[in-house]
Amino acid sequence: MLTTAFSRYINNFRGFTREIWILTIITFINRAGTMVLPFLTKYLNEDLKFSYSDVGTILVFFGSGSMIGSWVGGKLADKIGFYKVMVFSLMSTGLLLFIFPFITEFSTLCIAWFL
Repeated sequence: MLTTAFSRYINNFRGFTREIWILTIITFINRAGTMVLPFLTKYLNEDLKFSYSDVGTILVFFGSGSMIGSWVGGKLADKIGFYKVMVFSLMSTGLLLFIFPFITEFSTLCIAWFL
């Protein structure tokens, strides 16, 4: 019974194009990056000594940036294509993450997490 259910589950994904698999892998990598949020709260509070109120404000900037970024990304994908938008987004986000360890001021953190 379990083998049959697993087989049916796997068969649902057969026949997808290469582009769909690439998009799936990129989305998985992108979503896996959000695992950092619980640890970000701990880092901001314990290492950088921000209050929980300040940490909450920084996370609000992150959420706002995510919502606005999704909307802007959709508009850009309609105009210039989804592939260019994804590559630019992933590359710029990856480069920006290398800068984060050096940002320790509240206002700069808010701007950085919004972006």
